[in-house]
Amino acid sequence: MTWLLNSLKEKINSSVMFMSTAKDMWDTLKMMYGDEKNLSTVFKIYERLFELKQGDRSIHEFYGELKSLIDELEMHQPSVTDAATLRGYHQDLTMSKFLSGLSPTLRSQVRGHILGGDSIPTLTATFLRVM
Repeated sequence: MTWLLNSLKEKINSSVMFMSTAKDMWDTLKMMYGDEKNLSTVFKIYERLFELKQGDRSIHEFYGELKSLIDELEMHQPSVTDAATLRGYHQDLTMSKFLSGLSPTLRSQVRGHILGGDSIPTLTATFLRVM
């Protein structure tokens, strides 16, 4: 269990550190972070990817952060060969880019409604909801 706790970020670690078994930890982490439909988390990752720039950081630091975000996204949207799942991932990407490009005021007004459902609406449906 120690290796599991040591591999987690501190803010995540604190939510499972007092569990008695590794299985309890894994089950809790899966419920919190393993849901492929965790739309809000996927949106946040895409938003961070869209905003990521090298700026005054070294290329190594920039690459490290980019790779970390891509790995995190892969955890929530694992590689698949199923066409329907791939279309869903594409839909997540296009809708996320649309929402992240809105003005901050409008984005804060509509984000919860769009991401609060069981599935991501299409880009057109998202646009119509914002209108």
